[in-house]
Amino acid sequence: LIPKNLPSKDCYELASIYKPHLGVGGDYFDFIEFQDGKIVFCVGDISGKGVAAALLMANFQANFHTLINKRTELDEFIRDLNTSVHLITQGERFITFFIAEYDINTRQLNYVNAGHNFPLIYRNGEFLELRTGGIILGMMDGMEYSSETIQLKKGDVFILYTDGINEAMNDDGEEFEMDRFYQVIKETTRKSAEEI
Repeated sequence: LIPKNLPSKDCYELASIYKPHLGVGGDYFDFIEFQDGKIVFCVGDISGKGVAAALLMANFQANFHTLINKRTELDEFIRDLNTSVHLITQGERFITFFIAEYDINTRQLNYVNAGHNFPLIYRNGEFLELRTGGIILGMMDGMEYSSETIQLKKGDVFILYTDGINEAMNDDGEEFEMDRFYQVIKETTRKSAEEI
């Protein structure tokens, strides 16, 4: 269900790493390219681990693709996605979720963050956190979400992640944490997406 190959083009390049803790898991990411020069990409984290989370993720992916191809505004899309998740889980499981639509012609990025770890844009030595949106998906039906549009610039590094990064542990039980995460981005910002 997770994309194996991500595109690299003159105007953008995408890369990923996915290593579930138990072999299968509930973390999810995806992207879709549209003919009008827009790409949609997302990341999500389903509560729980193992097969149960993976099964919910499979259902979630089907709903995501059905709804995103309607090409509605992102805040409306997220509202509908929240409704579908709540119908399935009845408020017993939740999904943190971030979605963005990028226009390669205008370099405008429109996004909604539904309770997910704040994605980062690294630009000229500073981090911008993408916080606008609403609560996690599936908790309550009828929730409203807001979107934000920002202008990306040449050389911006955009990082999407789940808590699997900052909570990763070494053999001594020491967590990787966000400070190290920020440092890696700073040190690799001029490299390719794959190298980062």
